[in-house]
Amino acid sequence: MKSMKNYRRGFSSILAVLFLTLFAVLAISFTAMSNVNVQMAKNHRNVSSAQAAAESGLEYAGYLVGSYTPPPEAYSSQNTVSEPEAQLTMGYFAAYVTDLLDGSPILNGAGIAWDEANGQLRIPASGSILLNPQTQERFALLFQFQAGVDDQPHHIIVTSTGITDNTSKSVQLAFPITKDSKVLEYAIASRGRMWITGNSTIHGDIFSTWNRPEISPFNMTADSSVLGTINTVLGLDEILSNGYQLETLDAEGNPMFDADGNRIYSPGDEIQGYHEGINYDQPYNNDMPGMSIADYNTDMYKTPGLYSIPSCPYDQRVVEYFPHIAGDYTTPSSYSSLKLTRHVYENQTFTNALLPYNRNALFKNCTFEGELYIDCNKSASTYYNNVRFDNCTFNGPIITNVPQLFKWQQNCLYFTGSATFQNTYMEEATILAPHFNVNLGNTNPIVGETNELTGAIVGGIVDVRGNAQIYGTIISMCDTSQWSSGYVTNIGATLDDGGSETTEPGDVGVISITPDKNKMLPSGMRTPIVIVRDGNSYLEL
Repeated sequence: MKSMKNYRRGFSSILAVLFLTLFAVLAISFTAMSNVNVQMAKNHRNVSSAQAAAESGLEYAGYLVGSYTPPPEAYSSQNTVSEPEAQLTMGYFAAYVTDLLDGSPILNGAGIAWDEANGQLRIPASGSILLNPQTQERFALLFQFQAGVDDQPHHIIVTSTGITDNTSKSVQLAFPITKDSKVLEYAIASRGRMWITGNSTIHGDIFSTWNRPEISPFNMTADSSVLGTINTVLGLDEILSNGYQLETLDAEGNPMFDADGNRIYSPGDEIQGYHEGINYDQPYNNDMPGMSIADYNTDMYKTPGLYSIPSCPYDQRVVEYFPHIAGDYTTPSSYSSLKLTRHVYENQTFTNALLPYNRNALFKNCTFEGELYIDCNKSASTYYNNVRFDNCTFNGPIITNVPQLFKWQQNCLYFTGSATFQNTYMEEATILAPHFNVNLGNTNPIVGETNELTGAIVGGIVDVRGNAQIYGTIISMCDTSQWSSGYVTNIGATLDDGGSETTEPGDVGVISITPDKNKMLPSGMRTPIVIVRDGNSYLEL
């Protein structure tokens, strides 16, 4: 019989073997788990690295798009970009990228593939753009043309695929193909001086290309405000060296504020009203679409289907002067006032009408449905139209021919009394009158009454008086730098200072201007077709 001691000794050996086996299994498991964790960490690192590479690809695509300049063929006078125009733009962009990068070391020996039939541009066709030779981080790009559906714009969809080792990650961004509409980012854009006075509120930025530093580009009274920035092409040193200042500055050239954070104004400031800052030495922007007479051609609106307004009998014509003394249109205000024989139309309704040149019409209590086209000669100053609208209603846009010379007395749209605008015919523009003197009077007799001017208001010089509520951009596109004074864009009026025309008590009112950069430019304004970035379209695939 075995002793209990020997039995226990054998049992201990078994337990030892079991523990050794268990520890071995645990050690192997821990080693395996450690390897898995290392692999998981590596995979996570690869995914993050591939994601970063893909993001870099999108940024590089944005750089290519931002550096692309549309050729002269890629311009359009229509308010929207057609699918054929968008496809051509895709082709121009592909040609630009190919010329820029073909054979470049950045492609790591790979080529660029442009598939015109399918609207695809691949960079590169094989391999990818190498970011880091050591980690092999790289990205590939696919630019794919996508036609718009319904009213949506056409796009270039960019897919960027980041690659690290055998891990890839793709992200996507849309780049709409649209017309250059930078001018719509401003509430007022002018190539001349600008006065803002009376009870006027500008809900946005304003810009002037006035480049004669001896005369201030802006004047604003304390009862007006710009809820945005004021932008001038003149440098601060240029302005100060001519003995005036736009705002109160400290010794280091910074705006001054009181203890409560309010801007300090001085009697010598040309800008007395509230504003959110002045940007000096801005790019001249002569090439900003809409700021040159060469950008305009309104022939598309002068169609055979328009009703030609007939001339009036001689006994229905009156003689007026422009400008005139206050309250009397028949008495000139100076020896240089223009004498006009006006054809008078009263209490009539016109639908899609054309006013022939040299009518110099007076419309009294008339209603205009659809388009009103006002003709003049493009090159000769003897065939013009100075039109006065008195208490008229406009249910559509006013569009003029495009005179190449600015003649402020001859080609003029002069609004007196009250004007009612209910433009649903062409919401992107209320008035399209390049190189015309647009003298916009009281459009809202009762403040707060529903009467809004929507879309762009284009003129050579645009003056706004009385009560007016404008949702769009005022574009005074005439370059007035050849004249030392006068020809000022006037927003608001006081009895003491109303600009180049007569100021009367009814001209003083409340004005509000709010830009809408998302509106379309009007047809008839020739602008480049550009590719822009839609930051809200980002997508991880």
